[in-house]
Amino acid sequence: GKVFSDRQQWRLYEFELSYTFKNIVGPSPPAAQGTTAVPPTHTKLPNTIDGQPFDIADCTNATLLVLDNTDQVQVDNVKSSRIFIAGSSESVFVRDCVDCTFVVACKQLRTRDCRNCTFYLYSKTEPIIETSSGMAFGPFNGAFKGHKEVMGRAGLIPEHNLWFGVFDFNDEAKTGVNWRLMEDEKEWEPCWCPLGEFENCCPNVKKGSIALPSQSGDGMGGGVTLPKASDISGGAVGVGSGGMMSFSFDTSLHDAALATGDQFVAQETAAGIKKDGGSVGEKPIQKKKSGVGWNPGAFAEPAVEEKPKQKKSGVGWNANAFAEPAATTPVVQEEKPKKKSGVGWNPAAFAEPAAVQVDASNGVGTASGTGTSSATATATATATATATA
Repeated sequence: GKVFSDRQQWRLYEFELSYTFKNIVGPSPPAAQGTTAVPPTHTKLPNTIDGQPFDIADCTNATLLVLDNTDQVQVDNVKSSRIFIAGSSESVFVRDCVDCTFVVACKQLRTRDCRNCTFYLYSKTEPIIETSSGMAFGPFNGAFKGHKEVMGRAGLIPEHNLWFGVFDFNDEAKTGVNWRLMEDEKEWEPCWCPLGEFENCCPNVKKGSIALPSQSGDGMGGGVTLPKASDISGGAVGVGSGGMMSFSFDTSLHDAALATGDQFVAQETAAGIKKDGGSVGEKPIQKKKSGVGWNPGAFAEPAVEEKPKQKKSGVGWNANAFAEPAATTPVVQEEKPKKKSGVGWNPAAFAEPAAVQVDASNGVGTASGTGTSSATATATATATATATA
């Protein structure tokens, strides 16, 4: 019934309400739970978180259950409490926790500044501790109806559990002074079944039964060296010192996983296996060729390719541009006669008019000129003859 006017405040409230356990304090440290029909008050049931991150902080004497698949989980400053985390698809970070018991399934566990904590653990990768002491580890020891489906949604394969492969950042000599493994089942608490009795979906994976990624292939530190396929099929897999298997390098990854019981790797590589009459072999990987990488031909002299001759152009370097030009015979063109025109310069226009002779018998004058001069002379003669008459 709470009302919000700011969306950001509503989101923060919703996150703290649905995806956190904070400031929870009980009257006294809880005892080992075992099988209970009614879950504690602070419980997130399946299908209520749906892959969201989850935070647990500042709790004392509390019993806290997160029974759905989550993203990253952070647990900070918790004391004398019991915590069940059913399936994190990412890391579970546990910091500044004291005297707590955890039942955790996750991709990776990381602890820092913790003391006297016990983990019943499923970890897809090797768990890591840092500046922590008095830490105890055993295989996952919890169950409820639907847990296997929760782990599946988180991408966790129950058979592939590296709970025993603890790496301590603060113990370079690998003395194990800060942690120990609980291999004896007599040390374990009863299986924690918070929603009623149910069978644990995570099998009891023995220490060293799965090769650790940090050690496999080096032949040292208890790592696994891969065998021949024929040795596996014939059961001739050797066992070295310390009960570890020794294999040859001719073995496929899939066959080695089957031999060591690593169901996770066997399942991951099953898609690339061809079966024909019971024989098992790895499917070769077809890689697309790329121009990236080492190419011996890149340093060879390129082949000389004869190019077709191109038409010369006046643009660019021309060696003949500076040569003496060849002698040429000038071409004489015939001059064409020009048509005379009365328009323009006429020298005759300024010549003296021709002399006019007058015939006294009829008073008519005759001029030998042409054009304007003749007409003028005729007119003058006529005027003279008239005057005489």
